[in-house]
Amino acid sequence: MTMLLDRPVQGPKTHAFVIGVGKYPHAKTGMGVQDNLRRVPDLPSAADSAKLMCNWLLDNQDRLCAPLGTLDVLISDPITPNHRYPWARGPVDAATEANVAARGLQWFNRVVAEPGNVALFYCCGHGASHLQQPTLFLEDLNQNLTNVWTHINLGMLAHSLQKNQSISAAFLFSDACGQFVPEFELGKAQDCRFFAMPNLFEISRNQVSLLCAAPEGQLAYEGADKGGSDLMFGRFTQALIKGLSGSSARWSKNRWGVSSRDLLGDLKSLRRVFFSHWGENQPFEPYQSVTQTDPIPIVFPDKFELPLVIMTDPPERMSHYNFIISKKNDPTPPWLQNRDAGHASAWNTTVPPGLDALYAVAVQGQNHYPLLFQPKEPLFDQWVSVP
Repeated sequence: MTMLLDRPVQGPKTHAFVIGVGKYPHAKTGMGVQDNLRRVPDLPSAADSAKLMCNWLLDNQDRLCAPLGTLDVLISDPITPNHRYPWARGPVDAATEANVAARGLQWFNRVVAEPGNVALFYCCGHGASHLQQPTLFLEDLNQNLTNVWTHINLGMLAHSLQKNQSISAAFLFSDACGQFVPEFELGKAQDCRFFAMPNLFEISRNQVSLLCAAPEGQLAYEGADKGGSDLMFGRFTQALIKGLSGSSARWSKNRWGVSSRDLLGDLKSLRRVFFSHWGENQPFEPYQSVTQTDPIPIVFPDKFELPLVIMTDPPERMSHYNFIISKKNDPTPPWLQNRDAGHASAWNTTVPPGLDALYAVAVQGQNHYPLLFQPKEPLFDQWVSVP
């Protein structure tokens, strides 16, 4: 089973393909064909991250820029029963080269079959940079002597979609490392090609985005979903879903929408606001390998709040003030949000989205100091001037 959704939709539709590679059975001690690939750890969090993305897509199937028509899924899931994401869907087929080639081709053909369709691709697992292109390694890594480095060239996939003249947009997300592996870079590596080879003479369009967890030479990491939890997902995936769920929304064309271009600028701030329990020891450097010129919406979220980060100017006065969020320039109740004095750190909070102005007010005794703001986008850098 690979299709979690296949439903009739009138007009343009989104076709999604999700791949999670958490198991590399041929890249273990005593297995496979190449010695330097016998120490690749399994990644249960990659399999669970793919499941998390599937659930988000199904929950938001009617809020995407074009309704979700199909969801095709391949997950290589290691047998590790403890501290795993409970998932009632599936089972689904593994992310082997044969399955990716076959199912990927069917996904690609669905995407290009009708004008106006939208492609959505997500993957998570071990990856690397190859000829400056992001890649994802498949379950067959180190199985076959004639193609040891089984992988998808994600940059080539994005380039192929750019050359297509019928689709309205393509959103690609990769939660994988971008590390430099000399043997992979210099050796013969045949990618798993399930898409049309880009025609060099065809016009490219800027309707495709490819957002990646880590740039060339850097690693991507997993992290707990909340402080004290043993449940792990890709850090990029968690911040991505937080943004897609509304924390990265902007008011555009009479609707709240989330675009890939805005996500890129928000992800590091979303990581600081909502996932501070990860600490700062491991880098978090998402980047856009392929960028859309226009802020094309991915999703129109519903029932969300926007992040708001407030500090005093000067910052060393932060702990001296109570803070409120109010509809009026007045420290008396009712308030939308409040925080008592005594905290030296920034106030990370959320507010309902809206086009009406609100006030962030610092209060000390009988004195109060307001800041007027409009919650029509995430606001990560709001400073209240105080004595």
